[in-house]
Amino acid sequence: MMRSILLQIDDITVKKARILREFSIKATSEFNRLWDERDFCTTFMDFHRKTFAKSKERTGFNVQVYACLERAVWRSKGKTKGVTVKFNVPRNCKTFSTKSFDFVELGIYPRNRIAVPIKKNRNWQRYSDLLKSGWICKTYGLTSNLEIVAYLSKEEVELAPKKNVMGIDFNAKRIAVSVLSDKGKVLYQDYFGMNIWIKRKKIMRRRSLMQRSNNLSALRRLKTRERNFVNTNLGQIIKEITDLALQFDADIAIEDLKRFKPKVKRFNKIVMRMPFFKFKEILASRCFDKNITLNIVDAWHTSKFCSHCGAVGKGHSSANYALFRCKKCGVVVNSDRNASKNIALKCLLERKHITNHKIFQISNRSGLVNAHKVMSDEVGLLDVAVQHAYQPDGKPTGFSRG
Repeated sequence: MMRSILLQIDDITVKKARILREFSIKATSEFNRLWDERDFCTTFMDFHRKTFAKSKERTGFNVQVYACLERAVWRSKGKTKGVTVKFNVPRNCKTFSTKSFDFVELGIYPRNRIAVPIKKNRNWQRYSDLLKSGWICKTYGLTSNLEIVAYLSKEEVELAPKKNVMGIDFNAKRIAVSVLSDKGKVLYQDYFGMNIWIKRKKIMRRRSLMQRSNNLSALRRLKTRERNFVNTNLGQIIKEITDLALQFDADIAIEDLKRFKPKVKRFNKIVMRMPFFKFKEILASRCFDKNITLNIVDAWHTSKFCSHCGAVGKGHSSANYALFRCKKCGVVVNSDRNASKNIALKCLLERKHITNHKIFQISNRSGLVNAHKVMSDEVGLLDVAVQHAYQPDGKPTGFSRG
């Protein structure tokens, strides 16, 4: 698991600030120049051989600093206005403390190191707490704004499966959560994040009015306010979800969703604005901190699979998109709640398959292949679909796990 924390620099001398600023400007200029020289290089080693000797002589950077710039240029998609230069511990960077300050010493040039004091604020406190809890920092970065980025890492430990499973269905308007016992009984269900959709809908209307007046500065402020609102609320929602998982002794399961391809304008406004990847990123981090296993299950048919009888239908009701109507058993449930239960069921059935060495399968057309039935509040033997199997060409063949 990787994590980065932004640390602010405390008051430094005018000379140190000037040296760091000149170094950052020079590194950004070298980055953009390397981008121009990257053309016609098919591999990174070709690019390295072409640029290393001349650039090292011209810039005078430490070898590790220049190697960082090369890798950043090779991964980038274009020029930049500011670059974060990384320094590795202990070769090109080290930390030390005095009675009043903590320092990060950066080797910007050969035989030229600068000790940068770190401001003791909330970020520094969080950084210190992570180090005490077993996280390791082997790389620091200097941003173009003269701030220090600490890149921390910690090895992931395989955890024993918890008794229950929480399924999370993330969509454009809300986040549905269902907690199932190890036998499939529904223990808890709830919805989160409806306030995010309502707020973003209001922001979209306001943005359309600003675009007509071509007020660019107000649009930038509105974009920043929207991003901060979404990130803050996602963090609060994830805290509530992980606390529920601990309360019910449950692992968490989410879908393996792919990025949507841009389509028509209305689709982009509604679907493309879902912060699923931001949600997934924060959730993975919080689950790691609280020793909760995060399972990624296949998203195929989670909204079309009936959690009551196991039949695979068209999914949403034609009369009401928010409802799921099964044509086989006639049950009508909320589509988000049905999908969250199916995600939890898939995770449970993967466990059953691993422990019991069975194959669970559902017909791609009519429903259950085996004779066992999935009930809405309780599952008996859980012999239903888990994952769809892939043929060598990668096409799904139906629900199976084997």
